[in-house]
Amino acid sequence: METTLLTLGGLAIVDSINPSAIVVALHLLDGQRPAPKVLAYLAGVFSSYLALGVLLVLGFGAAISRWRDALWSPPAYAVQLAIGVIMLVYAIKADPRPGDGRLERLSGAKGFAALFALGIAVTVWEFSSAVPYFAATGILGYADLGLIVTLAILVGYNLIFVAPPLALLGLHRRLGARSERLRERLQRAGREAALWIIGIVGFHLALDALMFFDFLGMAGDGPHRSPLQTLLEGLSGR
Repeated sequence: METTLLTLGGLAIVDSINPSAIVVALHLLDGQRPAPKVLAYLAGVFSSYLALGVLLVLGFGAAISRWRDALWSPPAYAVQLAIGVIMLVYAIKADPRPGDGRLERLSGAKGFAALFALGIAVTVWEFSSAVPYFAATGILGYADLGLIVTLAILVGYNLIFVAPPLALLGLHRRLGARSERLRERLQRAGREAALWIIGIVGFHLALDALMFFDFLGMAGDGPHRSPLQTLLEGLSGR
């Protein structure tokens, strides 16, 4: 049990180094009343990541098995190729400098709802690259610790996952204006890191799809088994 918890804690710490979540939080720190905005955004991240983890532990792999043929069809890989190319082009063309401040100007109930939805969207968008989370939910599934204990561990994992943005919020509130220069540096560095991750994920998705279509003989001899297909098979328990 202790070894399992230590392993899961280590995976959660690795998983918490999430440039996208940190970048958005840094943007939200610039402006009036940053705390409610950051908390609304992180609530979306936390709730959606927790829900996805519960689905994985409780047998989301069965749904993957049911839809395996559809997921590995030419139309599905054509969509994947398009998404990968779009992500790669965006990572290359996007300006790494901070944006125009639209996020910072959100306020009111509608603004907080939009930030909550943004947290969900960012989480779902990046979920395919959540390798530590896949490993953690796999360990929990095999550990058979019972539903209550498993859910409690998932909640703890996700609290660690959102800890860095919460720490930035606490640092900002404590230091005030003195943290502005550090925030600007972290904001730029975080956006650049996020663009690198988007580009790498996009390249992988595009390459994976090209392998499916055997572009320039990439698939080689034998049936196509891309990294994404291998991952889906692992989740489905095959």
